Amino acid sequence: MKVFKIAIYSFFVSASLWSCIPSYSAYPKEYNRAKTDFPKQKAFVVNKELKNEFEILKHSDIYEIVEDSTHAAKITLHPMLTRTPPCGNPMIGSMLTVGLLPSGFPYDISYSYDVAENSTTKNYQYKLQVYQSLWLFNIFRLGRTFSKQSGKALLGNYIASNK
Repeated sequence: MKVFKIAIYSFFVSASLWSCIPSYSAYPKEYNRAKTDFPKQKAFVVNKELKNEFEILKHSDIYEIVEDSTHAAKITLHPMLTRTPPCGNPMIGSMLTVGLLPSGFPYDISYSYDVAENSTTKNYQYKLQVYQSLWLFNIFRLGRTFSKQSGKALLGNYIASNK
């Protein structure tokens, strides 16, 4: 009987954790619809080993990323700094209700990089806001990953700062 109770409790805990499917959104919401309507500059990323930062830049679609550095601007990425709330209390509602109650989790990201071209270097710094939603019905929003939505936030910030 004791093994049966442990199995039932384990099942409910597992089901509550599985049912909380994450989905991300860029903030402000207008950035989700941002499009690249300007000519893209060819750019070579010097330090692609910063995988998360590189994926965000690639998904932003600000630059045409090339593999040859000869006739392209050189981008040096800086490690991003991500701030989240100190505890996971917002997620408890989703876990206890098996994903039926949505909950959210904000991310504040400091993202920066340098663009070197024609012996000049320009530094770009942005504060990106991405919101993680935990909800059972996020199963219909599976393509909204952290790097894609952070890329949209970066594109929106880039367009807003160059107006």
